[in-house]
Amino acid sequence: MKKHLLKKLKYLQLLARWHIFLVIFVVLSACGDLVKESDSGACDSAIDARNYDKALSVCTSRKDKASAYMGKAGYDIVNLLKSSSTTTSAYTAPSGVSLGTDDVTGASILNILQLSVSVIADDTTRAAAIMSAKNNLDSASVLLHPYLSDISSPLTIDEIFLNTFALSFAMQLEQIITYDNATTSSSGIPSGNPLACAEVSGADGADASAMLKAMDGHLWASERDGMQCARMKVAIDALSGSDQAAVLIELATWASAGGLLPTAIRTAVCDPLVSMTTYLGKLTDSVSKLTLSGDNTKAITDSQTSSDTLLKTVGCKE
Repeated sequence: MKKHLLKKLKYLQLLARWHIFLVIFVVLSACGDLVKESDSGACDSAIDARNYDKALSVCTSRKDKASAYMGKAGYDIVNLLKSSSTTTSAYTAPSGVSLGTDDVTGASILNILQLSVSVIADDTTRAAAIMSAKNNLDSASVLLHPYLSDISSPLTIDEIFLNTFALSFAMQLEQIITYDNATTSSSGIPSGNPLACAEVSGADGADASAMLKAMDGHLWASERDGMQCARMKVAIDALSGSDQAAVLIELATWASAGGLLPTAIRTAVCDPLVSMTTYLGKLTDSVSKLTLSGDNTKAITDSQTSSDTLLKTVGCKE
């Protein structure tokens, strides 16, 4: 009798585990926000086998091709299930080292795409993989976004979700590529004579260095300031002496008031961020077609908030 009960209990436990797995799969698949199979046999088989290069050669619909590009970028059900078993948390800066806050939005995206440090430890290999993923995400959006408001060939809800994820993920990868370089500055504005960007004290220590890894998705405020300060310095150095003095006075006011950067340096500092501004505008348009809620779409809303906040903080967006 005991053996029978134990056997039945084990069976029920196994059934419960499969039920949980099924629930997770259904939740992740909700609203059409995953890479879907095609009705075409060859295309379906290629996507099923995660052979996305073949899928791109045999699939014919824009949705299937976009799905293949998303898969090549790392966005598929296998990687989503892998990423669901891990969590991404902000680091706490070592005592006495002013690294600022740690924005982990990028790290969350890298985790979803299986491009994190724990998956690809080598910095050079990871950087190349991140760039490749961004290119594939861009390719997916190129196929879809032009039809966002098209009347003759409108996007389906699945395609809008694919486009929205492609834009939000690519935007975060662009942010990682641009800012997440393990270089810090104690201020976003250069100072001194000659002008310089002072590295955060203690940032070169062992504890801080372990948390300041290039392109790991953990974007410290001091890393952002490092890039911002370097751009400002180049822009200010290009001005004449009197103009330099004037813009430094304007920057002192800007540092406390916020808003757009002074006109004299805004173009030089903000032009390299045009692509991020473009991503954000397209993402806003795509999101407006959807109702976002729950954990499935948290990556989208987090990405939108992160990039919007960054562009405002560096003075390139109101």
